[in-house]
Amino acid sequence: MLKYLSLFFLAVINCASSLDAADKQPNVLFIISDDLNNNLGCYEDPQAKTPNLDKLAARGVQFNNSYCSYPLCGPSRNSLLTGLYPNSTGILANSQIFRQTIPSQWSMPQAFRLSGYFAARVGKLYHYNVPRSIGTNGHDDPASWEIELNPAGVDRLEEEPNIFSLTPGQFGGTLSWFASPKSDKFHTDGLNAQDAEWVLERCAARTDRPFFLALGFFRPHTPYVAPKDPYFGWYPENEMRIVPDIEADKADIPAA
Repeated sequence: MLKYLSLFFLAVINCASSLDAADKQPNVLFIISDDLNNNLGCYEDPQAKTPNLDKLAARGVQFNNSYCSYPLCGPSRNSLLTGLYPNSTGILANSQIFRQTIPSQWSMPQAFRLSGYFAARVGKLYHYNVPRSIGTNGHDDPASWEIELNPAGVDRLEEEPNIFSLTPGQFGGTLSWFASPKSDKFHTDGLNAQDAEWVLERCAARTDRPFFLALGFFRPHTPYVAPKDPYFGWYPENEMRIVPDIEADKADIPAA
């Protein structure tokens, strides 16, 4: 069964500078991570090493129930970003763009833009094919942003031939991985964070307009490409938990 679960955090940052009428609107940093489930320390997973996400959850509001509007990436992302169910957007497949079906609909970042915000995107917000759309706009919506940054790291440009896949030649929709010898700063998500920091510094220095900055990380979407040191070393294979009885594990799944 295909399962799509996205965990996102919304951080609202108030400027400390002198406030006029425009500055009273809060700045917004929106961070979304792809295909992340609840195997996190803040959800009491005994093996997960997620100290920064745990700190963020402790400072904010943690949700303990999660609902998916559609069991597929593209429709779910369009649903989140338009505020409409997939049966209203007409987006039921990954490679669709909501402007094809509801061209006049506002997206969430577009609503910020129309309220006077500067809206920028770094990385993946709408659907992308992973890894082959990394470095492009993917199935993005240009009306949502004033600038878009699409960095591509070694996981896209150099390491694809080294990725092991249970289905040869396929990566995004099957179990696939590579323990990279390169560090975070060379990978797409590391570059995403650097670019977002660059945009954030320049946005925070302005007092004429509030900003909405969306930062979309590609991992942990398959293929699971990450630096061997430290990430793969944190989880020795012989210590990983496995499901001993798959049929029994399925027993508590409700009927469709």
